[in-house]
Amino acid sequence: MIPATGPITGVTREARMPRPRLDHVRKAQILTAAAEVLSERGYANTRVVDIAKAAGTSPAAILYWFDGKDGLLREALALREQEFHDRYTVRSGSKRTASDQLRTLVEAMLHHYDWGLWMELCVLALRDRSAAAERDRMDRRWRAALRNVVKEGQARGEFAPSDPDETMFVLAALIDGWAPLLAVKAKGVTRERVERAWLAEAGRLLGPGFDTSPLKRSR
Repeated sequence: MIPATGPITGVTREARMPRPRLDHVRKAQILTAAAEVLSERGYANTRVVDIAKAAGTSPAAILYWFDGKDGLLREALALREQEFHDRYTVRSGSKRTASDQLRTLVEAMLHHYDWGLWMELCVLALRDRSAAAERDRMDRRWRAALRNVVKEGQARGEFAPSDPDETMFVLAALIDGWAPLLAVKAKGVTRERVERAWLAEAGRLLGPGFDTSPLKRSR
């Protein structure tokens, strides 16, 4: 196929199209705005123009950086997840006991994690391989964090002996299973109720060395 060219210069139409001005906006700025808009409005009700307005830029600038809404959702959640992971992994690692480390991680997931945005990624993952790979990467990191703390607690003698992979699987499944209900604010399913149930089961699995008192809220 012969590309469309100008009558004199022979330059393709694509080459003549001016690139959007990007000197006033950074990619991270767009991703932050995208995460906020997608979390508030949901994927189906969010338009590229909505994200552009929130980021203080143009739709052309959005499409310059990203492959439409799908690409935006993947990268926005990846950025939000990385920030969340860095913040709470450092906070958890600063705790003296494995019990406090585990409680810090779970407090973060129950009370500070954006489950609505996570569910949007899960739906996208049903039809998009890149989204599925990103969802799998995030899930494996969350499970690895739990497994490492369980193994450390067992090595220190804080937690009862068990298969750390099986214990991690149950502890992760309890939160993962309630996550969709928390995201849609299902009647009777509150973060406080989920917290009580999770702590009780963790105490049963990990033994008396695990602190089952109510979690301390932090930011």
